Amino acid sequence: MPIVRRSFDAIRSRLTGIGFLGLSTSWNPPPAQRTVILRLFNFLENRRVLFVPMHFEVPGDVDQSVIQIRNELTEILNQLPENSVAARRVRHLRTASRHFLEDAPPDYRNITYRLRDHYEQPPVSPHHHSEERILAPGYFVALGELRATFGLQLSALAAEFEIDVEEDLASIFPIGLDSP
Repeated sequence: MPIVRRSFDAIRSRLTGIGFLGLSTSWNPPPAQRTVILRLFNFLENRRVLFVPMHFEVPGDVDQSVIQIRNELTEILNQLPENSVAARRVRHLRTASRHFLEDAPPDYRNITYRLRDHYEQPPVSPHHHSEERILAPGYFVALGELRATFGLQLSALAAEFEIDVEEDLASIFPIGLDSP
């Protein structure tokens, strides 16, 4: 049954007018949800911040990439039906992006000092209003949390809309274990 629904949605999105006995009307239909979500996946498959090993990350570049992702998520939301499941998932992704950028990362300065033997260093500011974030353990925890949120929501979207995902982006998806 869902296959018929998707086919009807695809046909409906391409239908631009109808006429009968000399009367006709036309319109510009919204894109099908699957098309919009596919566009989102195509965009995210090129966002290294979601899957590149963390030791290659540069905080300023990460922040800029997350800002671009947040902007794209807003554009995608404008093309989805307001109360759709897909819109709720995309909204969740946008919220996670905003939290990563605006919230203070967890404070692990005691662990950092013990590991590096730098007890004389001043505490790391938990806010990121400076030009460059400091590479502290809390920063990487926040980045891991962002990746986990994206992995969970994107895997659900990929399953719902039957979208094949590139291996790099799929690496952040949760792993389902089959019971023996």
